[in-house]
Amino acid sequence: MGRLLGKMLFPLAMCFLLTSAVVASVRYINEILSKNLRKHLFPFPEILPSSTSSSIPFLRKKNFSKVFDKPTSNEENPIVISSESMDYDTNTITVREGKKMMVSCVFESDETIHKSDLLWKQPNGNNIDGETNPSLFAIVLNERGSKHRKTSLHFSSVHTRDTGLYTCSGRTAGGETFEKTVKLVVLPSIEWNDKDTVKGALLGEPITVDCGVKSKSGADPMIQMTNGNGEPLDEEIWTIAGNEATIDSLKKEHAELAVSCITIEMHQEGNNEEFPVVDRKDVNVEVYTLPEFASDESVQYTVIDSHVRDAVVYCNVTHSFPPVRHYTFYHGDEEIKLNDKFNIFVNVGLIQGAHLKIHNVNENDLGTYKCEANNIKAKSIHTVHLREANAPAEPKVTLVEAKRHSIIWRVDSIDQEPDLPVNAVEIRHLRAATAEALGVADEDISDSYWKSHSIFMQRNIKSDGIYEINGLRHGHEYVWRFRQINEAGFGDSVVLRAKTLDDNYLEMTDSATYTTIPLTIATLLVIRLFV
Repeated sequence: MGRLLGKMLFPLAMCFLLTSAVVASVRYINEILSKNLRKHLFPFPEILPSSTSSSIPFLRKKNFSKVFDKPTSNEENPIVISSESMDYDTNTITVREGKKMMVSCVFESDETIHKSDLLWKQPNGNNIDGETNPSLFAIVLNERGSKHRKTSLHFSSVHTRDTGLYTCSGRTAGGETFEKTVKLVVLPSIEWNDKDTVKGALLGEPITVDCGVKSKSGADPMIQMTNGNGEPLDEEIWTIAGNEATIDSLKKEHAELAVSCITIEMHQEGNNEEFPVVDRKDVNVEVYTLPEFASDESVQYTVIDSHVRDAVVYCNVTHSFPPVRHYTFYHGDEEIKLNDKFNIFVNVGLIQGAHLKIHNVNENDLGTYKCEANNIKAKSIHTVHLREANAPAEPKVTLVEAKRHSIIWRVDSIDQEPDLPVNAVEIRHLRAATAEALGVADEDISDSYWKSHSIFMQRNIKSDGIYEINGLRHGHEYVWRFRQINEAGFGDSVVLRAKTLDDNYLEMTDSATYTTIPLTIATLLVIRLFV
C-alpha cells in the first residue's frame, strides 16, 4: 500500500519542483530585464544593428531612457538635473521673463565629492558661485534623505539675456569628471490688461474680471477662464464677453468666488515641434459691505452725582468687510478730540467695535452722540442718546459662613422698582492691617485706595444672591466693600469686616464634637436605667 502511494505522489512532487524552478527562473529574468536590460542583452550598443533599434520602438534610445531612467541621468553619468518647468525629453527649461527659478543638480553616486568640485557653469564657461552675482548664484549642500551632494542654481529674476546652455560639472576624489548640460529658454514676459489679483466692489454693485493680455512676442495667445477648481464659469452668475467676465450685482455669497485666467501660447525652439507655454493668474472676488449695527440708534445711560464717574458710549459693529479700522465720535455736530476727558478704545480681534470713555461725566456731557465707522471702502453712522439714570440702591449684605480659606456672602437688592435692572455686583476686599494703615474709618477709605490696594471681582447677579470668595488666608480679618451695578453705573457701597477661621477654632470645634458623643451616650444610658 505504501509503495503504491509513493508511486502516485512521485509524479506530483516532480511537477511541483519543476514548476518552482520555472517560476524562479522567470523572476530572475524579469529582475535582470528591469534593472539593466541594455547591459545584459546588448553589452555592445555601438554594434547594435540600426534596423533592430528602429524596428523595435521599445528599444529606441529616447523611449528606452523614458522607461528605465530619468531622461537627465544614465548609468555612466551620476549627474541628475531637475527643474519645475523642465522638458526632460530635450533637457530644456522654458520660462517667462521676470520669474524666479531654481535648477537642481544632484551627484547621485556613493563616490566622495567635495562641495567645491560640484559646480554650475555659465554659457560663457565661467563658474557660478554664491557671492559674485546676487541675481544668479549657486548653493551646494547635501540632498535630504539620500545625503548626495547637490548644487542648486538660483535665478532671482530671469531675463531674456539669460538664455543659453548651463552645465553642471562634478569631479570625484579620484579625479574623474562628469558633466551634464541643460538649455534655458527665456520668453518675453506677458502683460495682463489688469494686473490686480483681487477684484472687489460694494454689495449690489457690478464687478468685472479682465483676463486679456498684451504679449511682447506679438503672438495672439489663447485665453481660457475657469473657476478656482478649473471648471467653466457658471453662466448663471457670470456674463462672459471676450476675455472679460462680469457679475451685474454682487451678493454676499459671491465672496467665495475666484477666476483663473489661463493663457496658452505656442512656442517653437529651432526645428523642434511647437509646444504650449501656459501662464496663469488667479483673481479672487471680494464683496465689500457697509459697517452694520444692531440698530441705527440706541439709548445708553450714566449716573451723575458727587462721585467721579466715567460714562461709556458704545459703538458695536455686528458685521463689516473689510473690518472697520477707523472710528470717529461726534457730540452733536462737533467732532470729539482726544484729551484728558475723552478717550477712544478700539476692539482688537474678531469682535468689531469701539467705545468712547468720558471721564468725570456731568450734565453737559448728556445728549446725542454719533459714531462714524469707516472700513476704507464705506462708512456708516450709529447714533447714541446718552441719558441720566439713578444708580442702584445700596445692597443688603449678610455673612452666611466663614471658612478657613473662604467666606460666603449673600447680597440682596432692596430696591423693588429700580430705573434700570441690576446686572452685576462688585466685591472688593483688603486685609484689615492694610486698611488700618491709612488711619481712617473703613467707610472713609477712598476709591483710589480701594483700586490700588484691594482684590477686585465683579460677578453677575445670581438668583439666590450667594457668593463665595476664595483664596483668603486663614485666621485673617478683611475689610469688604459691596456695591451693585446697572447699565448706568455703580450704586452706594456697603463696607463690612469679616474674619476667616483659624486653627485654634477648628481644634476647639473638633474637641467639642468628640466630647459631645460620649455625653450623649451616657445620657441615653441613664434615661434607660430609670425607664
